[in-house]
Amino acid sequence: MRTSWTDTILIEKYLHGGLDPLARQVFKARMLQSPRLRLRLYFQKKAYTLVKLYHRKKLKEEMEVLHQQLVNDPAKSGFQQSILRIFQ
Repeated sequence: MRTSWTDTILIEKYLHGGLDPLARQVFKARMLQSPRLRLRLYFQKKAYTLVKLYHRKKLKEEMEVLHQQLVNDPAKSGFQQSILRIFQ
């Protein structure tokens, strides 16, 4: 199954709200008639979800590394004490 470039661009615009109201209605009508277009839209949404989850996971990992550096580094003891005072 080869995705047409035009369909890819339309799907992107549809997902990101870049279609004017008439073009959006035409796209929805095409989706009703074309199972392949619906499938392409489905997979594009899934791809965005996976990318979002991947970046969220990477951000959590980076934040955990930063947290460990702040908590375990003896040079940051002043910062550690100021945080502890906030919660006392």
